[in-house]
Amino acid sequence: MLNAYAWIFITGIIIFFALTVFLICFTRSPIELPLHTGTDAEFNDWPVETDELVADLPEDARLSYERAKVWQERHPPDSIPTDITAPQFMSIQEKGVSAFEFEWEPESHCFVAARTEIQFVHGECCVQTNLPLPRNQEVYYWEAKMFEKPDTTTVSVGVATKPYPSWRLPGWNRYSVGYFSDNGCKYFSSPFNGKPYGLSFNHGDVIGVGYRHRTGTLFFTRNGRKLEDAYNGLRWNLFPTIGANGPCQVHVNLGQAGFVFVEANVKKWGLAPSQGTLAPPPAYGLENDTILLAAGNSSSSSSSTTTHNTAPPADLIRLDEPSSDDPHLIAQPLNMPSSSSSHPPPYPPPPLPPKNSSVQSSSHAAADDDNATPDDHVRLQMEPTDHSM
Repeated sequence: MLNAYAWIFITGIIIFFALTVFLICFTRSPIELPLHTGTDAEFNDWPVETDELVADLPEDARLSYERAKVWQERHPPDSIPTDITAPQFMSIQEKGVSAFEFEWEPESHCFVAARTEIQFVHGECCVQTNLPLPRNQEVYYWEAKMFEKPDTTTVSVGVATKPYPSWRLPGWNRYSVGYFSDNGCKYFSSPFNGKPYGLSFNHGDVIGVGYRHRTGTLFFTRNGRKLEDAYNGLRWNLFPTIGANGPCQVHVNLGQAGFVFVEANVKKWGLAPSQGTLAPPPAYGLENDTILLAAGNSSSSSSSTTTHNTAPPADLIRLDEPSSDDPHLIAQPLNMPSSSSSHPPPYPPPPLPPKNSSVQSSSHAAADDDNATPDDHVRLQMEPTDHSM
């Protein structure tokens, strides 16, 4: 019986492996990564462009589009590493949202101040963040406020891969999506497939961008109101991207402040926490807690104590003149060293007053004894002497 069961078991295993090999070898088909998921996807392939559409573009736009097309063929999205590395991940944990900032090229017609304040000068150009959207939480969200925007300037807010041509707006070339201010249309990877999406936006409006990385879904908000999902199936490393074709100023909130979109505030959809694990620098005026400055303060206090101890006591100082109204008051110590005796005093000593008037009169009298008469000597001897002087 055991031998029969063993043969049945071995035969079943052989048949199972044979069926597996048959299915793999004879029924497989090429596997393609789809650009979309879901039943309501809005595109099945890359946007189709024809020579007629390209020819209808203005001369400057056509040259810019063809130049960017050739540039992207030479610099596809996988030509440079865009995954978040371990040091970059540690930087995000330590600095929080401050690890993200917009980068700009010197030859472009724009510049960035304070990491997220973008100033466009003239011409078409765009800027991107230094790091892609992470993939740790369910949704990542950020907002762009039209701080200064003339009506003649078109702004595109969206996402794109890296590298991306810096002279093109997001949504006009491959691997990019943009929501445009002039007509409220959304564009995906081509300037020929714009579709109505929302209202146009102008000076003072706030446009938000949300990304669900599990489904590759991208959606937009306008002044705190969520619009419908724009596209699905975006599986690349996407970077927040903002472009303009004229002078304007855009301030971006990546999570360092509160969002206009309330749901993003409640669920904390920012790119990273506003504060990281790295301790902030000490506040101005509270540096006495540090060891180095505390040691310096102690040494300075000890030196000041030594200085006070070496100063002469107050009882060793006297004033030559008792009157405080005299401008020539001079303080001199009583116990002057022997070496100071060689230096003359600054002022000559006052003259000594006469000791006694009787002594002077007696001296004058003694000087006149030779000329005195006998009667004068008798009169002097008979005058009484006053001892009260």
